[in-house]
Amino acid sequence: MAAARPQPSAQEGLHDRVLAAAPGSIRDDLLSALRTGAEVVLWINGPAASLARHYVEIDALCDGAEAAARALDAAEPVGLAQVDDGPWRFTVVLPHDGGRPVVARGTRP
Repeated sequence: MAAARPQPSAQEGLHDRVLAAAPGSIRDDLLSALRTGAEVVLWINGPAASLARHYVEIDALCDGAEAAARALDAAEPVGLAQVDDGPWRFTVVLPHDGGRPVVARGTRP
């Protein structure tokens, strides 16, 4: 019997998705954090507006807040991931339509 292929960790799976985000320092910092084992504290799917209301404090984001707010203003379902790395919490909006993920960063609550 062949051994089942192991599932990628949350860090590996998110890393692969974030590679498609627009290049920039926030994306690069998140990719580095994921490669070194930063904690994925949340990864859920649902209606963008509901996820934004319950899980994201746009005012707490210091980098990428505008783009994250636009992505969460959509009327469609999205994925939402949050990653803690040191003093930072990265927020990633993952469109279900195959669009580019949006990465934002703020201080941890």
